Amino acid sequence: MKNCSLLIFLLVITICPGLILGQEMITISGQVTDESTGNPLPFAQLSVQNSTFGTVTNEEGRFELKIPVYAASDTLLIAYLGYETLKFKPDVLPGSFFVLKLIPRPLQLAEVEIVALTPEEVIRQVVMHIPANYGEDSLILTAFVRSQKFISGKLAEYTEAIIMDMKIGYRLYPEKDEKEKRHASNVPLLLKGRVISDTNLVNAIGDLGKAAGCLGCNFINDFAEFYHHSVLDEKLFRFYQFKMEEVLTDAGKMYHIWFDQRKGVKEMLWKGELFINSADFALLKVTQKPSFEAYESYEKQKYRRSFTIWKTPGWVEEMPLMEWITTYAKRNGKYYLSAIRIGNWMTFTHPPTGQKLKFSYKNEVVVTDFTRDPVMIRDFKGDKSVGVNQRWDQVIGTSDASFWESFNYLPIEEKLEKEIKQIRIGSEAVK
Repeated sequence: MKNCSLLIFLLVITICPGLILGQEMITISGQVTDESTGNPLPFAQLSVQNSTFGTVTNEEGRFELKIPVYAASDTLLIAYLGYETLKFKPDVLPGSFFVLKLIPRPLQLAEVEIVALTPEEVIRQVVMHIPANYGEDSLILTAFVRSQKFISGKLAEYTEAIIMDMKIGYRLYPEKDEKEKRHASNVPLLLKGRVISDTNLVNAIGDLGKAAGCLGCNFINDFAEFYHHSVLDEKLFRFYQFKMEEVLTDAGKMYHIWFDQRKGVKEMLWKGELFINSADFALLKVTQKPSFEAYESYEKQKYRRSFTIWKTPGWVEEMPLMEWITTYAKRNGKYYLSAIRIGNWMTFTHPPTGQKLKFSYKNEVVVTDFTRDPVMIRDFKGDKSVGVNQRWDQVIGTSDASFWESFNYLPIEEKLEKEIKQIRIGSEAVK
């Protein structure tokens, strides 16, 4: 146990020095906006040039980026699709807040240029280039994770965590090996965590609300790592219809592909968009949501699985509304997973009584750092079982309140902050 504690301590200092040695880190905070309208730009990517440090903005365009003092004079890059990339050298003073304005650059169709490739051919190239673009060697990501659970529109549970996650690398593999790859990759190590919840409300909805979920599951919506059974899978091309345009950005040409399930297909598939760098076929962004072409298929199958809610069995789930957004960024010469955001809105009905319950959750993963150091990978001691069939308070134990008061890679939106305060008030009333 002592050796394990020492190892975790060394890992934290090496990869996330700010968690232990706060005085060696500085914080760059601010908001990214549209120069023309002043509107905030959510999901803008920020990274320190020639380093592994980075973050993304929240829904209000706000960010906090913690970097070592030695990187304070380096150039900060701010990128957002459809805008010119901004290069910025911050003069960091205590309490500084930067408003970074990006200049819109509408995506333009390539002039007088014949699209030589079909969407399917572009996607094949994306898969072929995965090892070169994202690296075949194992790596450890350090990420800030936020999760929110809502019941009938009310915030029921709010969690934040800092997780290290080991991936076994990006390489091409046959479909039959995917189960083994999923088992071996995304091994998490929880460094810090906290949970604030309305216990009665969470317990009332049974298994739907109780589980924290495996910590490594936060990282599996990585399309470059698990491309089988996704829109990138050539075997599924016949089930999809594609549309593509070539667009010009300040970074060069990009392929923009729309996809949706074909009419008449009985599978339950997706619709969404892909953004691909044409120079090296790197996947930059994926958005997807359920295709309503699958509605009839879902309706026929929904009664096969029932839930127990409020201690009453027989609840069924209507077709969920969800959206996944996965982005990648180039840091220090390679492409890396940058962020994953998932919103899931579910309605459960109880046919015998006609009761309805709305349950939703929102997960956000922001990759703040990474390493491919072979010694750290060899000595990594994660555990895939953590969080499986466990509540968050069982996973994290006693939370370190003082740590979270001064730490936030993803600033809390004003509305969310009010909801969190209401949970705290309710918890104190129960006590």
